[in-house]
Amino acid sequence: MTSPSHTAAFKRAFDAKLAAVAIIALVIGIAIGFAAAGVFQPAAPAGGQVVQPKRTFTIGFTLPLSGELSSIGKIWEKVVYLAIEDLNREVQAHGFNVEFKAVILDDATSEEKALQNVQSFAQQGIKVVIGPAASAQVKAVKSFVDGNKIVLISPSSTAPTLAIPGDFVFRTVGSDAGQAKVLATLAWQEGARKVMVFHRNDEYGNAFAEFFARYFRELGGTAIGMPYQTGLSDYAAEVASLASKVQAEGADAVVLISFDTDGGNILSHAAESPVLTRVRWFVSEGPHGAAELKSKAVGEFAAKVRLLGTRPLFIANPLYEEFKARLKERYGVDAVVFCDTLYDAVKLAGWAILRAGAYDGEAIRRALVEVARNYYGPSGWTIFDENGDKAYQDYGVWAIVKTPAGYDFKDVGVYERGSIVFLEKPYP
Repeated sequence: MTSPSHTAAFKRAFDAKLAAVAIIALVIGIAIGFAAAGVFQPAAPAGGQVVQPKRTFTIGFTLPLSGELSSIGKIWEKVVYLAIEDLNREVQAHGFNVEFKAVILDDATSEEKALQNVQSFAQQGIKVVIGPAASAQVKAVKSFVDGNKIVLISPSSTAPTLAIPGDFVFRTVGSDAGQAKVLATLAWQEGARKVMVFHRNDEYGNAFAEFFARYFRELGGTAIGMPYQTGLSDYAAEVASLASKVQAEGADAVVLISFDTDGGNILSHAAESPVLTRVRWFVSEGPHGAAELKSKAVGEFAAKVRLLGTRPLFIANPLYEEFKARLKERYGVDAVVFCDTLYDAVKLAGWAILRAGAYDGEAIRRALVEVARNYYGPSGWTIFDENGDKAYQDYGVWAIVKTPAGYDFKDVGVYERGSIVFLEKPYP
């Protein structure tokens, strides 16, 4: 017999497919309307006139190809290639005589480098930038993009402190005010009552930890914050301090709020601690997809402590499954956290430029809001709220499981109606 949760999942998949068909038809209708109006169309050749060349629009990308998010940043680079290729094929199929080009710069997961990249884009006359990844980086570039009227779309910045109305910053993912509630619910539902929140001491980690503690206390639990310094090459000393704190406080779980390279290093050291292998572990979306978490040591640790994490994910979306398969087939990489929101950011940016009718920051900003109202992609509906953040965000639960090829990430549950519903048993 099919369980109610599986029945609901199938229904969501069917509803999503119908929605996808409707949105595709709507986008095509919009495109045809633009084409009919002659927006960015070449003049029809008459007599011996030559057809005008394609107009090229450049979108800037500041990505973490090195630094603390490099493990997943390198996968995101492949997503950009796929999305730009799809965007060009799409707009040209609808009669637009335009071409989109990506200029990708490495920001090394650094705030200073992200700002330098955005300033470089501005000097090139680029009015739309996708990235940076981290909330601290977005905070660092915000004043510049606002002052220069550059539309910035981050696919992965989630700090609630950056949910600000009326600026030029947009985020194709919901803020961590939502995810913190999901992670708190997961920890509580799994039996945690007194947790150590071991988190990055930056914009992302501090805000996430604050909101998590608030929600976990509302549920009746105790949350003790413990920030750690970012940018270190090794976290052995920090993990030793964490173990001492867990033991002293009598905590029954650790909540880790990290990026990928720091998260992998922390978990590898925790795997060697007699104290930290006796408590449950719950993790934010930050390290999801990182190669460091697929190691044998971390995989065995995850099974022992029954590690579970949360991440933004539109569940039962056929467009996401199709995107994931195409990315794997084309580039041989798995879709990790924020791949879907990055792909949709590219599509939204391109269509907004066309809808704006002019390569102007203010016009593109207005058009972006309208395009997002009518776009449904791998990350689901992309409608923005009053702060320029994704208005409707679903969340999934992931685990690290053993496969014939080694250890890998697997989505095992969903957040639904205030509780976690497991679609399969994550660990034996």
